[in-house]
Amino acid sequence: MILYSGLGRMGLPMACHARDAGHAVVGFDPSAERRSLFVAKGGQVVTDPSGVYPQAEAVVIMVGSERQVEEIMTGEGGIVAHCRPGTLVLVISTVAPEFIARMGTVALASGIRVVDAPVCRAEMGAIAGTLLAFLSGPDADCRDAVALMKPYVADVEIVGTRLGAAQIAKTVNNMILWACAMANEEGLRLAAAWDLDPASLRRALVTSSANNWALQHWDRAGEMPWSIKDMEIALRSALDAGVSVPLSEAVNVLVRRSQVLRHA
Repeated sequence: MILYSGLGRMGLPMACHARDAGHAVVGFDPSAERRSLFVAKGGQVVTDPSGVYPQAEAVVIMVGSERQVEEIMTGEGGIVAHCRPGTLVLVISTVAPEFIARMGTVALASGIRVVDAPVCRAEMGAIAGTLLAFLSGPDADCRDAVALMKPYVADVEIVGTRLGAAQIAKTVNNMILWACAMANEEGLRLAAAWDLDPASLRRALVTSSANNWALQHWDRAGEMPWSIKDMEIALRSALDAGVSVPLSEAVNVLVRRSQVLRHA
């Protein structure tokens, strides 16, 4: 049995894909509304995951913050306290690399396997089952993670055995994503000042050297709410690594001023 912890805008379709692929799936979310949505789609839910942790072969964590991940992992009713040794935990949430490394160390002391497994391509990728996953962790654990994620992941890149490496890969993805988003917003604002039709211009740009993923999905830019969190992780990671990132420092300011992006 696989427990999906977090039935939000991405976790819910992921759990549905896994169940539809034949996996025995149980869902949990602290929100009764989110649990009801999974039930309405034929899913099985619990209101207290601690009771099913001992039966879980794997736990998939897809929540929004490090605080939530830490509570799920090490809280009184959490994974470390209740899961069996050998249980595989996939941390799909976007978190800082040093954080996932620390969680992995704590879990390993109880014999619990952790794979760093963030995903890209946003909610639309989760719904379509076409996410990109970056994975890091022990080789055998990553292979097991690939098998579990297959129902909703179209592409996988295993980036190393060190927990945190996958989060760095996701962070690099996000640094480039939000830089492109801010360039898109700025460029389209200039075009509007000259009365160019933004939809026509965007159709042209995605066939040209300005093409980028954010521009392709610009009509849904408001569905990408994590820019501030992502840039904070990027700047903290760069500082820890001693890497200068002046463009990302500017992007960090610009995403907070954006009139297009939505902030969680």
